[in-house]
Amino acid sequence: MRHSCDGGASLRYIVRRTPFDRQLPEERAVQEGNRWSETRRTLTELSTIGLFVLALLVALHAAASMVVPMVAAIIVGSVVAHAGDRGQRIGIPPMVAGLALTAVLGVGMFLLIEAIAEPISALVERLPQVLPRLAAAFGDLLAPFTTLQARLTGGNSLPDGGVASLEKMLGSLDLGVVASFLGGLTPAFGEFLIFLATLVFYVAGRAQLRRQSILAFVGREERLAAIRIFNATEASLTHYFGTTSVIYAGVGLATGLIAMAAGLPAPVLWGLFAFAMSFVPFLGPAVVSLAIASGGLLLDYGMLAVLWPVGAFMTVHLICENAVVPAVLGRRFEINPFLVFVSIIFWTWMWGAIGAVLAVPMLLIARTIRSEFKVENRASLPS
Repeated sequence: MRHSCDGGASLRYIVRRTPFDRQLPEERAVQEGNRWSETRRTLTELSTIGLFVLALLVALHAAASMVVPMVAAIIVGSVVAHAGDRGQRIGIPPMVAGLALTAVLGVGMFLLIEAIAEPISALVERLPQVLPRLAAAFGDLLAPFTTLQARLTGGNSLPDGGVASLEKMLGSLDLGVVASFLGGLTPAFGEFLIFLATLVFYVAGRAQLRRQSILAFVGREERLAAIRIFNATEASLTHYFGTTSVIYAGVGLATGLIAMAAGLPAPVLWGLFAFAMSFVPFLGPAVVSLAIASGGLLLDYGMLAVLWPVGAFMTVHLICENAVVPAVLGRRFEINPFLVFVSIIFWTWMWGAIGAVLAVPMLLIARTIRSEFKVENRASLPS
């Protein structure tokens, strides 16, 4: 309590409540009511956002045949248009360069799909024949583990226990899921047309679309942030796809040489198949290894002829992914492998095999946008 005297004026008392003063019941009731109201409003907002996200995922899953080629075209179009912008250095208009690159890319993708469609369809057809041979080939390697399991459980170990256990495990494999995944790598003709049309129109109207998207923001800082995000995303995608395409072309060349040395038919197709599947982390190399093993088993060249091409391909792939790619791309594109794996599983469940191909680019886009929102990463702008 404090008092002050102003001439002959009466005393005025200013009462200040200390932290030790007790709140009145009415004040506590009002504060608790406000706190509960804020909590309820927060829960309502979170529930609304959650329902919107679930509805969006259901819509994306239901419209996969239309959404997937359009998303793929926007990602590829960002790379092509960014590369076309560099055509200004030699006097080529960006739109002309972008459309020319789009035409070349469309023809190349059509030829690539036609080339890998035959090995994929052959692999799907040969799976029922290959699995018993895989069980017979690798069953002897599992025999010691089968004997150990029988001793631990107190049962009797059979002479062909390893083959029987492997046949049981492979027999439980759902071939329909495998065939669906492999078949999804070669899109239908309608989806390919949607992809090409979206790619052409996106590259042709990219400049106007960017301008309208940036001008949709009112503030200067928001517009500058939109410009930074557009530029950083296109630069990251271009650098990533340009670098990995060259590296995976080397993997495809090495795979073709391995197939030629192993006596597999059509080594050029094996190289193209390995090049295309290298863009699918984890799952792609596994599919290529299974295809090489099945090709060696069907040729009946012996166990060594089956194992060494698979081992050589896996060695090339491991060196590429763990040494060459990190050394070339650097820490700028370093992404947690756990996030990559989760992204691949999620988008494969959402959109099939093409979703697995798009998982890493979409994760890279999200990481680039997040890094642009960091204050310490923003470049100093003029006032």
